[in-house]
Amino acid sequence: MSYRVGAVAYDPRVVTIWEDFRRWFLEQGFELDYTLYASYKAQVDALFTGEIDVAWNTNLAYVQARERAGGAASALAMRDTDRDWTSVALVHAGSFSALEELRGRRVGFGDSDSPQAWILPAFAMRREGVDPETDLRAERLDRDVGKHGDTGRAELAQVERLRAGELDACIVSNWTLKALRADGSDNGLSVAWTSPPFHHCNFTRLDSSTASHDAFHGVLVSMDAADPALSEAMRLENVNRWVDGDEAGYADLVEAVRWRGS
Repeated sequence: MSYRVGAVAYDPRVVTIWEDFRRWFLEQGFELDYTLYASYKAQVDALFTGEIDVAWNTNLAYVQARERAGGAASALAMRDTDRDWTSVALVHAGSFSALEELRGRRVGFGDSDSPQAWILPAFAMRREGVDPETDLRAERLDRDVGKHGDTGRAELAQVERLRAGELDACIVSNWTLKALRADGSDNGLSVAWTSPPFHHCNFTRLDSSTASHDAFHGVLVSMDAADPALSEAMRLENVNRWVDGDEAGYADLVEAVRWRGS
């Protein structure tokens, strides 16, 4: 019987990634199948009904699954690049240099279910004494609700609004900022605030599952980005190597989700 992975189709490249991964796993003697879902809610539901053995989840989907399971769910593995993300407030260079200076200003956030562009930065700001919903003129963009911010479309749209003078600041992930810097489109922008670090995606399993998780984990962590059969798919998935899941990096999101009741 094959090992069944769930993934969310937030971009056409997801098919390329999982077709290449599936082919490589089969070459290693491990039968792997995947199912693509339109939303993380549908994927988490599939995990609980037993339709899939493991879910390639965002941090929010992982926390939601963990809460639904009464804590009896765990992060099996994650990308090396899933560790220590941050959210940043981008501003016009020379305008603002601290969160306090943004009080009363127009600040753009991403989708309502984006951990990096709304849930976690809003939670971190409240901890620092600035409530986005009362102390800022928060403007959120819901572009791809259900995808948990994976597409990044709302973040990029808010960057364009910042450039156009419609916003005083906007919230993006450090990975979005890296992409902006890579193509030189961060010119004239600077960072006024940075959130505490948090972890992003992981393969989520239910502790009650008896599927071949150890075998899957063993093959997964042996993947080599230098292997020509994997290099393009791993590049598209933004992974250099797979590492063990680290639950400590989700503590703030667990608290934020419980506070929001999400």
